[in-house]
Amino acid sequence: MNTHRFTGLAAALLILGTASVTNADKKSDAAALGNKGNELAQAAKYEEAIVEFTKAIALMPGDDRLYNDRGRVYRAFGKIPEATADFTKSIELAPKSEMGYVERGQTQMVQSQFDAALVDYNKAVELNPNNPVVYDRRGYAFYNLRKYEEAVKDYTTSIEKKPDNPLTFNRRGDAYFALNRFAEALPDLEKALSLQPGDFDTTQRIAVVKAKLAPPPPRVATAPVATPAPRPAGMSMQMKIGIGIAALIVIIIIAIVVTRKKVREY
Repeated sequence: MNTHRFTGLAAALLILGTASVTNADKKSDAAALGNKGNELAQAAKYEEAIVEFTKAIALMPGDDRLYNDRGRVYRAFGKIPEATADFTKSIELAPKSEMGYVERGQTQMVQSQFDAALVDYNKAVELNPNNPVVYDRRGYAFYNLRKYEEAVKDYTTSIEKKPDNPLTFNRRGDAYFALNRFAEALPDLEKALSLQPGDFDTTQRIAVVKAKLAPPPPRVATAPVATPAPRPAGMSMQMKIGIGIAALIVIIIIAIVVTRKKVREY
């Protein structure tokens, strides 16, 4: 009897051990496929990358990170519905992780659905208030909604948590510019350029802000232009005709007087 119990216990342990090894193998294989998918995605081979991630998900369907990875590739490939579905699945698998909300919010930003993105970013901040990426992304949503003060506040929080990200300095500089606060925009843009030397877009932004801050050129005094004296008004045509008629009448009268005088002399 004891022999049967021992045999049964050994078999059970063997099954558990085999299952553990099998699960570890699947996890290892899925990780390898995921790494390959990331390499292909970085090379812009999106279709091939999706195939690798799909294989990885088949091995580990409960891994939310694989859905986030494949969703990012779908988004880069322009397959927005598929990307959104993957991020939603990631949220279902890991509702306490902010990453699914961050990525789905980013996908909504791509579609200019800023209000919907803001809802996801708010949830991401709630789940992890220490993630600087979340504040940067939400700040950009606020910026696109023309809520510039809120954008500045989120960018500032992101910078406090990660002070070496040139993108966030650029974005806060843009928000200050939109608020006509050029003196505050300039140091942000200069900081962004120091973190990413030679960046053309940042250099252009700095030039525009400096032009806004430059004093207006002095006004050059000009001598007053002399007004020409008005020319005397000439006679109208009616006046000329009237004078001509009067002169003709005078000539006729003189001629009559002279004629009469001569007649009398005879």
